[in-house]
Amino acid sequence: MTDPVVREIRDLVNRALLPLKAVDEGLYTCAVGYVVEGTNPEVLRAVASFGDDPDKCLLPASPGASSPLFELEEERSARLQAVGITWTIEKYAGRSIVVLRDSLYRSNAVGSAQWVRLGRLLDAVLQTGASRGAPVPDSSDNSDKVPGWFGALLTDVVWTIERERLVGLAERLVEERPAWDARRLVSLLEGEGVEGADIPSILFLASYSDVTDRSSWVKHAAPADLPGVTEYLTRNASALPGSLMQALSLDEQRNVLRHMAASAPWAAAGAHLIAVLSVGTSKQLRRKAIDMLGDLDPAVRAEGLAPVLARAPASRSSELVEFLTSASGGDDLLVHTAEVNRKLADLITRTRARHHAINPGTEEPIEPPPFSPLEMGPGAAPIKAELRPVLERMANRADGRRYSWIHGQIRELLEVMDELLDALVSVADGKSDRPPVLLNLFSTFWFVQHAPSLTLAHALRLHAVEKRAWCWRTLEHYSGPRTDPRAIENLMARLGFTADAAERLGGFHGYIFSAVDPEVSWPWYAEHLELLRKSLTDTETAPRALEIIEAFPRIPAELLPVIAEIAVGSSKVNRPLAQAALHSHPRVRELAEQGLAARTVEGRVSAAAWVGSLGREASVPVLAAAVRKEKKDVVRAALLAALGECGGDLGEFLSPRALGAEAARGLKSKPPSSLAAWFDFDSLPPVHWSDGAGAGTEVDPDIVRWWVVLADRLKDPNGRGIIALYLSLLEESDAAALAARVVRAWAEQDTRHPDPEESRAHAQTAGRWAYDHAQQWLENCRREDRLSSYLPRAEAKAAITLEGQIAAAYAEHQRTYAGSAMADKGLLAFAVGMDDGELAGLVRAFMRDNPGRRAQFDALVRALCANGRDRALQVLLGVARRHKMAGVQATAAALAREIASERGWSDEELADRTVPTAGFGGDGLLRLSYGDREFTGRLTSDFKIEVSDGAERTRKSLPPARSGEDAEVVRAAKKRLSAARKEAKEVLTLQSERLYEAMCASRTWSAHEWRELLAGHPLVGRLVTRLIWTATPPEGGPLTFRPAEDGALIGADDAVVELEPHAVVSLGPLAQSLGAGGGVDASSCSHGAKPMPEHPGTGRRVHRGRRAPLLTVKTTTRSCRSALIGLDDSAAQPSWNIGDCVLRPGRTSPPYDCSPPPVIWRTSQFSSTKYVPDHGAAGADGPCWPEARPHQPGRGNDHNRPTQPHCASGLLFFHSGSGRGTVRNRAAAR
Repeated sequence: MTDPVVREIRDLVNRALLPLKAVDEGLYTCAVGYVVEGTNPEVLRAVASFGDDPDKCLLPASPGASSPLFELEEERSARLQAVGITWTIEKYAGRSIVVLRDSLYRSNAVGSAQWVRLGRLLDAVLQTGASRGAPVPDSSDNSDKVPGWFGALLTDVVWTIERERLVGLAERLVEERPAWDARRLVSLLEGEGVEGADIPSILFLASYSDVTDRSSWVKHAAPADLPGVTEYLTRNASALPGSLMQALSLDEQRNVLRHMAASAPWAAAGAHLIAVLSVGTSKQLRRKAIDMLGDLDPAVRAEGLAPVLARAPASRSSELVEFLTSASGGDDLLVHTAEVNRKLADLITRTRARHHAINPGTEEPIEPPPFSPLEMGPGAAPIKAELRPVLERMANRADGRRYSWIHGQIRELLEVMDELLDALVSVADGKSDRPPVLLNLFSTFWFVQHAPSLTLAHALRLHAVEKRAWCWRTLEHYSGPRTDPRAIENLMARLGFTADAAERLGGFHGYIFSAVDPEVSWPWYAEHLELLRKSLTDTETAPRALEIIEAFPRIPAELLPVIAEIAVGSSKVNRPLAQAALHSHPRVRELAEQGLAARTVEGRVSAAAWVGSLGREASVPVLAAAVRKEKKDVVRAALLAALGECGGDLGEFLSPRALGAEAARGLKSKPPSSLAAWFDFDSLPPVHWSDGAGAGTEVDPDIVRWWVVLADRLKDPNGRGIIALYLSLLEESDAAALAARVVRAWAEQDTRHPDPEESRAHAQTAGRWAYDHAQQWLENCRREDRLSSYLPRAEAKAAITLEGQIAAAYAEHQRTYAGSAMADKGLLAFAVGMDDGELAGLVRAFMRDNPGRRAQFDALVRALCANGRDRALQVLLGVARRHKMAGVQATAAALAREIASERGWSDEELADRTVPTAGFGGDGLLRLSYGDREFTGRLTSDFKIEVSDGAERTRKSLPPARSGEDAEVVRAAKKRLSAARKEAKEVLTLQSERLYEAMCASRTWSAHEWRELLAGHPLVGRLVTRLIWTATPPEGGPLTFRPAEDGALIGADDAVVELEPHAVVSLGPLAQSLGAGGGVDASSCSHGAKPMPEHPGTGRRVHRGRRAPLLTVKTTTRSCRSALIGLDDSAAQPSWNIGDCVLRPGRTSPPYDCSPPPVIWRTSQFSSTKYVPDHGAAGADGPCWPEARPHQPGRGNDHNRPTQPHCASGLLFFHSGSGRGTVRNRAAAR
């Protein structure tokens, strides 16, 4: 080398190693001499004598380091500045040090030997201290495979690029380090005597094992991005053994796949490396690798996979086998694999059989329905007038306010605000694609919120030029869950967006996936099945994906394999959803039966439940064979339950002898420790067989004991399966008694409170501490001025005596729970056999007395569902309608829908058909027998039960028993009357609310259903007579009527009307009466009592003090007042009496001086929606009572207004009271 070249190199090395001068000047001098001339090699050992100081001053690149942007310790920072290293911002100190080496790596003057010596020095410095930045959690250690100097040098070459930001660094490496190509790297290794055959592996590991791109929002670079490295590895891929992939961490493996995805030749050459990851430890990487294998030529794929499959474990091969079953050439590869790898043979056989079962053959493509295009809307010019005052207000805010920087920016821009708004309008109108300045200060959604004239088309154009476009909230604002995504894409196309515009808009797919109704979004997904497939492979998104798939007319053939895999998979959440999605598949039975051979207990139990839910008689032989073969008790129980559901003969398995043998086997092992710790098996009542050879004989106690243990092991509160089957073998009363004993024992254990002695001991300690603490706090408050404001409270606390504190601590400790019985929730399966009234009472009391026991509530609603009888279902429906825990309410609602679907009913019809009668017969009478004497119960006008004897003498309660009458019979009659009174009260309260909700929701019944389920019900029928109804026949106008107690239907003119068989009945507005008057007009509000008709439209007056029977409903206002609807004195025009106010014809709104507008909760069967009055709506035929519309917090009113305003279906009036309202006869104008 010539002297000028040597001087150039020395200058570059001096600059690069300058930070070592801050450690020790002698160390610095020796290090420079070693790198440039090879002198002083002992410096490599001397570095270690300075501790970690060389590492923290020089900052060489280290594995896992993510950024040099960090501050230095104050003392070290001063030393570095003293040697001439400067920076302006402290957090950029690290970068100022690192970039000192940038010019060195750009030089072409440095020789190979000098690069090697620099690498050795960097490696020595790295050994002196820990690496900076957040290390890779599972970072690999390939120090024994890659020379330390080579790895340290290669990583530092990438690390030291001078850059303002890290984004796009990988793409810049070719420009920033052009000389650091593969040839130089190979030359360095060859110069150090590395064998040529080892170089590809070393370069591969060195290129990928120091990846620094873990952050999803920052794309860093790796040595693999250096020029020519990928091409070299592609040419030499055959020299890279698959085991190299296992030497990398998960992040490093992910980086390999990222580079292969960007280079098809590299992916094809490295197919054997991708194959290793397809059966690797990471499920996420397995999916990614399999996706990449799917893009390869079948021959190349098979060649890469064959050696991997030959030794792959079954536990990590299911995804790959699933893929190969339907991939081109995959079947032959699987056949060969089954021969050479016996561990995969069973998996391959089951997977191929499953695919054979779901193979749809040739099928017609799914035709999506048409959609309505969205309107472009007017120009954006009006937004200037809307935004300017908003921006001016922001500019005038004080600097101390939040976001004062933004306010300052706006103030500076006020002078040119017109030009800035013009630029914004220009983009919104599609006349410019230059990002407006204001879009740097505010997001597009901010403009959406503050400019009502801005349309969806305008907002999308703004998003298109936004740096970080996120359109979810914008789409949610304009579109809603019922807008077809295809219409939005169509609008984008008409706006001139490119085909991939939707993909570039952040949140577009997420919005469709999460916010759009599946019934609306499925046609869009029919064109984007790959997105659904990816969602199905993620356990978190699979439930929603399956919900969308259920909306398809049929399951797309492309998705059948992955859904079938989920249906027999391990996810407890997704498995039943996938099974439900496959329910209508023509070969679903065969698919479900294949799961009976699953290797896991859980898999076989799930498959048995699936087969049972299908209820196919053809499954009986398969199930019977499985029962005989099965050894696991839990699986046998599931198989027996499925066999019963499919109509199989259970005599072979459920005879007393067979059950005794099964119990003997099961009780050989110890019962679950959680159960054995508290359950008293000796307290189980004796029970008897109901039929068969042993009818009437007592059941062996060990059999009953085993049933309890088995239920506990199953851990399923739904007892519809094997427990219901076992209980059905017993006499009905015995089964109910046994079930009640087990369930009540569970409830008592779960709600057990501490022993009083334990609480007293606790109270002594806790009470003394609370007393001493209160006295100390009082003393501190009196002594320190800063605590003076707390003095009154401290004095009140200190005034409590020691005895009072102890008593309070005792009471608090007694309210706590001694434990939980949720580990034994399987015992609730016995609820399937309980008396439904007893179970209903138990659940109500449990939920009332133990608030906050969410897990227990969830288990109890499942037990109610399994019981399935009327009174239990009414409690379930009550929880589904209203519960303070949203999760419990959602579970109850889903279970109710499931029951309704099983019975072929709608959700509302289920509620109608399961209303208890409280013992009343079809004739409306409650018959109570004393033996020879009989008493009759009737509902009075105030819904109380009145009792009369044979002589029609009424009495409040039943008399005592006479001499000679059976005391037990008398007690049973009195108990029945007491239960009837309680149940009637509950039924009438609940059904009153349901009728109110039916009116709010404009629910209708067929004439037959109305007569059978409402008018014909002994309790609900009494409520029906207090309301006004409308019947709409197939031809002709609506007919308003009220039912009389004798069953007659009375019209508005007091004439008896007939209900046509095909009429539709609803809770009716007085259409005829109000139509004549044209609605309610503006007038004065006059106070004082007014005569009102008892029944609107009939002319029968109600004088002061008389009220019609009421329906009770909760409201959210305390200022609501009672109301009747009817005719005024002249009976010529309708008027409303609202509390003390009368609305006479001419008013268009309620008198706000009399009563504020109510806030209403409209509650359907399983959901609630908040409503507020909309006083701007008008009827098609004239003004009418304002319509209640959904209230959406945080939204403006205009875009929530109905497209076509119309009159509400019911006028909602409430009786005053603390949060509870009363619905009088409500009617509405049409």
